[in-house]
Amino acid sequence: MKKFEFPLERVLEIRRLKKLLAEEKLGEAQRNENAAKSRLDAARKAREEAVMEMREALSGRLDSRSLKHMVRFGESIDSEIYRHTVDLRAKREITRKAREIAILRTQEEKALERHRENKLREYMDAFWWQQAKILDEIGAERYLRAKER
Repeated sequence: MKKFEFPLERVLEIRRLKKLLAEEKLGEAQRNENAAKSRLDAARKAREEAVMEMREALSGRLDSRSLKHMVRFGESIDSEIYRHTVDLRAKREITRKAREIAILRTQEEKALERHRENKLREYMDAFWWQQAKILDEIGAERYLRAKER
C-alpha cells in the first residue's frame, strides 16, 4: 500500500504566504520603530531649544511667572522624552520578534524547497533506474532470441 503524501506545491504556497505576511509585519514594525525614533529625536531637539531659551532668559531679567512656565515646559518635555523612550524600547522589541519570525518563515520555506528538490531528484533517479531496468530486460530478451537462432 502506498503511503499518503501531501502535495508539496500547496504546502510550499502556504509557506510562501506565511513568509510574505511575516515580512509585511516586519516592515510595519520597522516603520513604527522609525516613527517612534523620529518623535524621540524631535522631543530631544525641543528640550535642547528649551534649555537654550532658559539660558538666554536667565542672563537677563526674569519674572516668576515666566520662570514657572519654563520649568513646567521643561518637565513636560522630559516626561514626553521618557514616554517616547519607553515606546521606542517596546517598538524595538516588536521589531526584533517580527525579524525572528520572518527569518524562521524564510528558513521553513527554503527547507521545504530543498525537500521538494530532493523528492524530485529521488523520483527522477527511480524513474531512470526503472527505465534502465526495462531496457536491460529488452536487451536480455533480444540477446536470448539472437542466441537461440
